[in-house]
Amino acid sequence: MEEIRSKDNPRVQLYTRLAAQKKARAAEGKFVLEGFKLLEEAVLSGIQVESVYLTRESLQSGREELKVLDGISQTFLVSDGAAARLAQTRSPQGVYAICRIPEASFTLRPDGRYIGLWGLQDPGNVGTIIRTADALGMDGVVLSEGSCDLYSLKVLRAAMGSVFRMPLLVTPMEAFLQTTPLVSYASVVDGEAPSLLDTHFPPGCILLIGNEGNGLSPQQVASCAHRVTIPMRGRAESFNAAMAATIFIWELSRGIDSSR
Repeated sequence: MEEIRSKDNPRVQLYTRLAAQKKARAAEGKFVLEGFKLLEEAVLSGIQVESVYLTRESLQSGREELKVLDGISQTFLVSDGAAARLAQTRSPQGVYAICRIPEASFTLRPDGRYIGLWGLQDPGNVGTIIRTADALGMDGVVLSEGSCDLYSLKVLRAAMGSVFRMPLLVTPMEAFLQTTPLVSYASVVDGEAPSLLDTHFPPGCILLIGNEGNGLSPQQVASCAHRVTIPMRGRAESFNAAMAATIFIWELSRGIDSSR
């Protein structure tokens, strides 16, 4: 196995550039990941892994996940100095990879149930929502253009592999809502809006979650056919975006046919 010793090696520089810059990921058509679990999830999901970088310690760990390396031809040993340049977490596992961004594949189910994210900027929220949608059987997540990058390391870590499995669509949201056959619901913080407890979500619907700071704007709400709110009895003004989405996804999932 070839060893990379210098932190200025071109492969190390490419990795750090992809890790830091959305523009670089878009230009190269590549993204990076870090850690045993994410690498395993990527391989099992059919993601094309171009190269893997391992510290000596991780290589000698005997982890079961290292079995996924059998089909990857470009595997490199990295020195501690080079690994320190690659690491993007406080407690790195010494496993890093450069992968190809897969071609977008999204087929709308007329009877499906979807979550729409309109202008969300926090990668932790976006990743958590995608992971929750995956866990509870949503048919896909639709993101507005301008939302945070799906292939940032923070999104990938929060989603824990769900980005590789879930049908995901990035699109101009207002135009999507104007043409989709899905019945749209705007999540709002408004005591006079219909309560989630009294709302029956039909097959073929999408629920929209707005920006973390401001929620959905009046114009965005007007783009949806219905409004819905989570009734709150305490003194907090609103929910965190990921928490609100989790509550809505749970209610949406209750109407999914388990035989699907």
